[in-house]
Amino acid sequence: MTNFNLPDNTPVIVGVGDIIDRRKVDGPDPLTLLGQSSELAFKDTGVKNIIDYLDAIGVVRFSVDFSTATNQSKFGYSNFPRSLAKKIGSKKELCELYSGMGGNAPQVLLEEISKKIHNNEIHCALISGGEVLQTMISKLKSGESLNWEDSPGGRPEIIGINDEGFSKEEKKHFMDLPSNVYPIFANAIRASKSQSSKEHLKECSELFSKFSKVASSNPYAWFKKFRTPEEIENISDSNRLVGFPYTKYLNSMIRVNMASSLVLMSEKLCKKLKIPQNKKVYIHGSCVLNDIWNVSKRPTLDESPAIRKCGKEALSQAGISLSEISFLDIYSCFPSAVQIAQKELSLDSNDKRPLTVTGGLPYFGGPGNAYTMFSTSEIVKKLRSNPNEYGMVTANSWFLTKHAINILSCKPPMEIDWGKNCAGLQKEINSKEIENLNSKPSGFGKVISYTVVQGRKNLEYGIVIGELEDKSRFVANVLGEESFLKRMTEVEMLETKGEVKHTSERNIFKPLFI
Repeated sequence: MTNFNLPDNTPVIVGVGDIIDRRKVDGPDPLTLLGQSSELAFKDTGVKNIIDYLDAIGVVRFSVDFSTATNQSKFGYSNFPRSLAKKIGSKKELCELYSGMGGNAPQVLLEEISKKIHNNEIHCALISGGEVLQTMISKLKSGESLNWEDSPGGRPEIIGINDEGFSKEEKKHFMDLPSNVYPIFANAIRASKSQSSKEHLKECSELFSKFSKVASSNPYAWFKKFRTPEEIENISDSNRLVGFPYTKYLNSMIRVNMASSLVLMSEKLCKKLKIPQNKKVYIHGSCVLNDIWNVSKRPTLDESPAIRKCGKEALSQAGISLSEISFLDIYSCFPSAVQIAQKELSLDSNDKRPLTVTGGLPYFGGPGNAYTMFSTSEIVKKLRSNPNEYGMVTANSWFLTKHAINILSCKPPMEIDWGKNCAGLQKEINSKEIENLNSKPSGFGKVISYTVVQGRKNLEYGIVIGELEDKSRFVANVLGEESFLKRMTEVEMLETKGEVKHTSERNIFKPLFI
């Protein structure tokens, strides 16, 4: 492969390392697992003393290390980047970066570290992320203590927005969980397509069956099992309803032990260390944007202007069209995330390219915020075997809230104006926020979208986003007996009229179908 005459400050991915550990109670702590994947990434570079050149380390925030985590008190690492640096044997003072909460975090770290290399602030960096929730939950359930802690001193630089992804009003109405909100997007999507809930569930099951097919042949997949559309669609003892219309097999799988790491360095250091050209993967386009922060204030629930603008900007930077992308990994926590991304990126439903290189979060595994560490690693491997092709990784966080897209290739990149256009693009998105959300609605209105949430055994409540007769927006819950909530899954609720009342605890919507 011909050597390229690129600027010395061009960022390059030169090492990847993935690891999966299926053990439960006797499984690894997070520091051990990330240390192991880091060592694999170092080994992949082919440079024996690569740690001597490391001057930055970025870690994807663990899902348990956030205000919403049930077991946040069990996470005892005060500065994980420094703890990991010690674990891998680094003796130097490094630039320490720790991401904000969310599934976009690996791509945001990748962009930030690439910027720092481009600006000659650093020259060699490790990015690492993963989860050990399989072991953590197993230990806690068995009554064992974790003893997972380290306080090495210092504070890492926080990269990306680290705010909660919901308002107080949304949380009050149970819109603080992805499994509750993505089904709301699903029903908005089917409204735009004039689909019945059964037609939409069938479409989602067919889509995700293709994802499971990819996972079934991936050695790093948590579930190496192909699931037919019928298995995914049909409710059973092992596949309960979670948030109508989604079954369990359409939900991300977070309880895993998985870690992945990447090594980046400058082109100058690559030359010095004689990194083979067939190891090098370059970033050709990168964009990070947010949709309107609160779901209840978005003008539509079946669109993502941020994905659309991210895709357009990243492709523009790369100087290519979407048709030139050979390897795609569309963030796949739930079908609605994939379907909205397809729409915004203008990916035709008949496109023959697989939408995942891993198998997706429900089947490959969704290790908290770190999933796209793996999709990036997988695309790097594919590009090394196909050096004239391009790959695209998309990522999202919270409820289609924070987004990032990176385009990769072994081919020489054009110079990127890192983040130059993003401020203007973000301003355009934010300007569309609705201003008529009614926090104390009273009167009659109709359902724009909704879901019915099921616990382990029973249907528990409904969530409605609706519109009053004066066109103001409201969020409300539907409460009632199991038979009443079940009826909501059997009749068409979209556009259904009803009465909404504000109480001291929350807004309550009573459909008029009874």
